[in-house]
Amino acid sequence: MPHMHCHCCGKSTAHKIVMKRCEMQHDSVVKSMACFFSTLFQGAHYVKMEQQAFCRVCNTQSEVVATQDAFSDVKIA
Repeated sequence: MPHMHCHCCGKSTAHKIVMKRCEMQHDSVVKSMACFFSTLFQGAHYVKMEQQAFCRVCNTQSEVVATQDAFSDVKIA
Protein backbone atom coordinates (compact mmCIF):
# COMPACT_ATOMS: atom_id res chain seq x y z
CA MET A 1 0.00 0.00 0.00
CA PRO A 2 1.33 3.44 -0.84
CA HIS A 3 2.03 5.93 1.91
CA MET A 4 0.53 9.38 1.32
CA HIS A 5 -0.15 12.43 3.44
CA CYS A 6 -3.60 12.36 5.07
CA HIS A 7 -5.06 15.81 5.75
CA CYS A 8 -7.37 14.44 8.45
CA CYS A 9 -4.68 12.55 10.40
CA GLY A 10 -2.02 15.15 9.65
CA LYS A 11 0.69 12.61 8.88
CA SER A 12 1.86 10.11 6.26
CA THR A 13 -0.24 6.95 6.50
CA ALA A 14 -0.92 3.88 4.39
CA HIS A 15 -3.68 4.33 1.82
CA LYS A 16 -5.75 1.87 -0.17
CA ILE A 17 -6.27 2.62 -3.84
CA VAL A 18 -9.64 1.81 -5.41
CA MET A 19 -10.85 2.37 -8.94
CA LYS A 20 -14.04 4.34 -9.61
CA ARG A 21 -15.91 4.71 -12.86
CA CYS A 22 -15.59 8.19 -14.35
CA GLU A 23 -18.79 10.11 -14.85
CA MET A 24 -18.93 11.19 -18.48
CA GLN A 25 -21.39 13.90 -19.41
CA HIS A 26 -22.23 14.44 -23.06
CA ASP A 27 -24.17 17.32 -24.53
CA SER A 28 -26.20 15.21 -26.92
CA VAL A 29 -27.06 11.65 -27.84
CA VAL A 30 -25.15 11.94 -31.12
CA LYS A 31 -21.98 12.99 -29.27
CA SER A 32 -22.29 10.14 -26.77
CA MET A 33 -22.78 7.60 -29.59
CA ALA A 34 -19.76 9.00 -31.47
CA CYS A 35 -17.63 8.72 -28.33
CA PHE A 36 -18.79 5.13 -27.75
CA PHE A 37 -18.00 4.00 -31.29
CA SER A 38 -14.64 5.77 -31.37
CA THR A 39 -13.51 4.00 -28.18
CA LEU A 40 -14.91 0.71 -29.47
CA PHE A 41 -13.02 0.86 -32.78
CA GLN A 42 -9.79 2.09 -31.18
CA GLY A 43 -9.70 -0.97 -28.97
CA ALA A 44 -9.64 1.05 -25.77
CA HIS A 45 -11.59 0.11 -22.69
CA TYR A 46 -15.16 1.23 -22.90
CA VAL A 47 -15.29 2.08 -19.19
CA LYS A 48 -13.05 4.96 -18.08
CA MET A 49 -11.72 4.53 -14.54
CA GLU A 50 -9.94 6.84 -12.11
CA GLN A 51 -7.98 6.14 -8.93
CA GLN A 52 -9.18 7.13 -5.48
CA ALA A 53 -7.09 6.87 -2.31
CA PHE A 54 -8.55 6.20 1.15
CA CYS A 55 -6.61 6.44 4.41
CA ARG A 56 -6.33 3.11 6.24
CA VAL A 57 -6.40 4.84 9.64
CA CYS A 58 -9.36 7.23 9.41
CA ASN A 59 -10.90 6.11 6.06
CA THR A 60 -11.08 9.61 4.57
CA GLN A 61 -10.48 10.17 0.89
CA SER A 62 -7.17 11.76 -0.08
CA GLU A 63 -6.07 13.27 -3.35
CA VAL A 64 -4.07 10.92 -5.57
CA VAL A 65 -0.83 12.60 -6.59
CA ALA A 66 0.79 11.30 -9.77
CA THR A 67 4.43 10.53 -9.09
CA GLN A 68 6.97 11.65 -11.67
CA ASP A 69 9.69 9.23 -10.56
CA ALA A 70 8.48 5.62 -10.54
CA PHE A 71 11.73 4.44 -8.90
CA SER A 72 11.79 6.85 -5.96
CA ASP A 73 12.02 4.04 -3.35
CA VAL A 74 14.82 2.17 -5.15
CA LYS A 75 18.11 1.93 -3.26
CA ILE A 76 21.35 1.59 -5.16
CA ALA A 77 23.74 -1.05 -3.83
